[in-house]
Order: sequence, then structure tokens, then C-alpha cells
Amino acid sequence: MSIEPANWTAEERAAFYARRESRNRALGILLVSLVVLFFGITVVRMTGQTPPIPASAAQPQ
Repeated sequence: MSIEPANWTAEERAAFYARRESRNRALGILLVSLVVLFFGITVVRMTGQTPPIPASAAQPQ
């Protein structure tokens, strides 16, 4: 396959666009899954907070 798109046949152009669409979908799925992962981690960290230790209990006797 030639580097210059002007010299591509219709089949080469279709194959190029199909590969590009496949890569774009894969990157989109990766980005969405990272956003969901980060959001999930944030929610778990915020809801999993333990109450603070009272000052009297934190000091050694």
C-alpha cells in the first residue's frame, strides 16, 4: 500500500478507514473504562471514610 492517499485504490482506502475506525473504538473504550475506574475509586474512597479518632483516644496514656 502506498503512503499517499491520492494513489490508493478504493479497496485500500476502505481498509484504511476500517482500521482507523477500529483503533478509534478501542481508544474510546479504553478512555471510557478509565473514567469509570477513576470515578469508582473516587466514590469508594469518599464513602469508605472512617470517623476520625477522638483526640483523647489518640494520645498515649
